[in-house]
Amino acid sequence: MAMPSGGRARWRSRIAAVIVLALCFCGVARALAAAPEAACPVLGLSPGQSDVPSLPQLCFLRDEAHALGPEDILGGRLPMSRRDADQLVFRHNQSDYWIYVPLRNLERAGRTWYLQLDYPLLDEVDAWTYDLGTGTGPRASPRLLGTVRMGDARPFGARPVRHRLFLLPLDFGPGQSLAVVLRVHSSGAINVPLSLHSGASAIGWTQDHGLSQGMFLGALVMLALFNAALYLRLRIRQSLYNTAYIVCAGLFLTSMSGLSFQYLWPDWPWLANRSVPLTEILAILSLLWFTRHFLGIGPDRWPRQSRLIRLLAGAGAALLAASLIVPYELIIKIDTAYALACMAAMFGLGLRHLRRGERAARWYVLSWLVFFAGYLAYGLAAFGYIPGFMAQERWMQIALGSQMFLLTYAEVMQLHDLMHRALEIEAGARSSLQHEVQSRTADLRATMGALEQANRQLRELTLHDPLTGLLNRRGLDEALARFAETEGAAVRGTLVMFDLDHFKRVNDVHGHDAGDAALRWVAEVLLNLLRRRSDVLARFGGEEFVALLPATSLDDAVILAAGVLDHVRRNPIDLGDGHAIGITLSAGAAQWKEGETPQSLFRRADENLYRAKASGRDRLVADGAA
Repeated sequence: MAMPSGGRARWRSRIAAVIVLALCFCGVARALAAAPEAACPVLGLSPGQSDVPSLPQLCFLRDEAHALGPEDILGGRLPMSRRDADQLVFRHNQSDYWIYVPLRNLERAGRTWYLQLDYPLLDEVDAWTYDLGTGTGPRASPRLLGTVRMGDARPFGARPVRHRLFLLPLDFGPGQSLAVVLRVHSSGAINVPLSLHSGASAIGWTQDHGLSQGMFLGALVMLALFNAALYLRLRIRQSLYNTAYIVCAGLFLTSMSGLSFQYLWPDWPWLANRSVPLTEILAILSLLWFTRHFLGIGPDRWPRQSRLIRLLAGAGAALLAASLIVPYELIIKIDTAYALACMAAMFGLGLRHLRRGERAARWYVLSWLVFFAGYLAYGLAAFGYIPGFMAQERWMQIALGSQMFLLTYAEVMQLHDLMHRALEIEAGARSSLQHEVQSRTADLRATMGALEQANRQLRELTLHDPLTGLLNRRGLDEALARFAETEGAAVRGTLVMFDLDHFKRVNDVHGHDAGDAALRWVAEVLLNLLRRRSDVLARFGGEEFVALLPATSLDDAVILAAGVLDHVRRNPIDLGDGHAIGITLSAGAAQWKEGETPQSLFRRADENLYRAKASGRDRLVADGAA
């Protein structure tokens, strides 16, 4: 049945109205998306807030044609996507990525913040900072405050803050709003984990991270020196290759973390990029030759395994040369695929030798299992497949350090097995294999000598207090025993005990970190004011210090100790955060008498110290004082 003409007209008018409403809605949506104020929420920085670990809901867009500028992003003429900063992860491409970061200081006073980009492997990081006003009165147009151009493709000195990561200082006035427009371009994967830190928070974070990096690199240096000592002492080739592996792998991680660019070649951006594939290949080549000698893979005994290692080493040498000329985005993928193939081959070789019952191969295989756990997550984060590069970096350090320790331990176990084998050969065939047994015994004796020296060094460490570096109670007892054997009480000198007054109050009011700082500072004062080579300084207890001054009269010791008390009294301790605390010391002095034991001398000095504290503290009581 046909619809009347009047009904058709009404339906047409309704459809037209719906279309008009839809077009109006789309226009309004586009207008809202184009306005940066609506699409990009301004992050308010509250009073007392110290940091923002990950900036939320940042606006970004991809510029494939490299045709945009900061005004395009600031003006809001283009629609932008929104994503949290820790999710700004992009794989290899040649596009520019623009990020818009609007911030507002909610405090009534000015404050400095640091915008931090926690991914060091970026070629170009450009930042434009705009003043958006204070939010009161008529709104002024954004005013450009400054431009910073950073990245691995530029000299390290171009960065406003000398740090391996990208730090941009932002100086806010009271209630001021600033906007940062970032352009990021890189030939590799792109991670843009942005965070904000106040001045104190940034310093604390840098110190903590520097401590962890220093501890990790220090551990690598110790392992490398240990393997180098084994090679120089025993001429075991796998120790030499293990040393090379530790050094090259450490350089690879420092290149990935930006430390090499900061400290080794800050004026060589080309080398900063090329150091990653170069050190990766060198580390794999060193590990290949370590595997060959550690597992005893020779052309006569294991011809196929030997050919495999030589083939992989030849390919690595070719890639080493190619890493100097092939574009980074291509060579890093090839090198990573090559590294995975080599690691799989070395792990398979270790399993083959483990099945043959070689005990040292257990630790070799275990080292690879630990390493794979960290390398997989680290590689996925480095290539932009998962976020959290900094967290994966720490996990990779743990995995790599554990692998190096296990490889070194495997060497020691191999030497241990050689010792038992030598003893069995000597017992079973002493007459026919005497020369070989003597050679192996000499090697093992050298190893035992190296271990004995290490034990002596360890014993030296046990005599010192880890916090202050002074002797501990055990070291002081040994020093007193040595001086007790010296002829003449005058030569033995005077013993002075110091005690930090109201130390519990320092811990309760300012925290244990301040207490540790106070103890370290007192130790530094004692070292500076009592610096003779023969003087013995020790931390006796929690807040007690002891100074043994040989060949020093009681009067001279009183003068020296009084200088220490006066210096401590007049110089407050700077805690590093704008606060300082004043402390005082109490002291007791006793001169060594003829026929006296260290215990009685120590007891008299302690009694004098108790008298000093009982009479009001911040004073010195010596023998004979009322």
